[in-house]
Amino acid sequence: MPQPITLTFLGTAGFHATAGYWSSFLIDDRILVETSPSVLRNLRVAGKQLDDLDVIFVSHFHADHTFGWPFVLFTAYREHRTRDLVVVGPPGIGAFLENMLKAGALDHVVAHARAHPSAFKLHYVEVTEQPQEAAGVKFRAVRVDHDPVLECFGYLIEVNGRTVGYSGDTTLCPGLREIAGAADAMVLECNSHHERSPVHLTFDDVGTIRAEFPDLPLVLTHRAHDVDAGGLANVRVPEDFETVVF
Repeated sequence: MPQPITLTFLGTAGFHATAGYWSSFLIDDRILVETSPSVLRNLRVAGKQLDDLDVIFVSHFHADHTFGWPFVLFTAYREHRTRDLVVVGPPGIGAFLENMLKAGALDHVVAHARAHPSAFKLHYVEVTEQPQEAAGVKFRAVRVDHDPVLECFGYLIEVNGRTVGYSGDTTLCPGLREIAGAADAMVLECNSHHERSPVHLTFDDVGTIRAEFPDLPLVLTHRAHDVDAGGLANVRVPEDFETVVF
């Protein structure tokens, strides 16, 4: 029988942060999804350890999903992490995150930390939209429709014999349905309950996914303050720092 999967939400809000901290979550404490601006502080508040992380997934390069990266990386060096760390993301993930260190005037500091003989090794993995593995975690990235200028992805991540789906930021698109059809449970963005969006899901879209995949547990994140379960069956709307178990 599959072991339980825990999802700990370090933040559940969208870009404008009306529902709480920016969206980011842990899967079984060893997989971090999104390096949101508040992620380091929220890991500490939740009682979680950077050193427990094996792999980080980034869905796309918008600021609310990535701007916590310099804090995570430099703190991992400062706390003398020794195990390798893997970051998975869209093509160009390594260059994008390294440039962020330069923007934060931390590139020289990180370079010094990396030069230490005992420093951990950092590996960037670009998604291929084929089955892949990183730090022992099997996954597949699925392209979704969000920002037409950026390459944006959701994920299917295998944990404890089951598959966690993650929408990333998206609209109601074929990629989203592909993720839903292959997942045992799904973390789904819902940017607004009432306001329509050309680049995000709204609660009406969640209702469509609920109708098309009636047995799929849904957990809503990247949300506005007005988003709730709306009476839909098997839909959870966690608060910041809440843990959901499947």
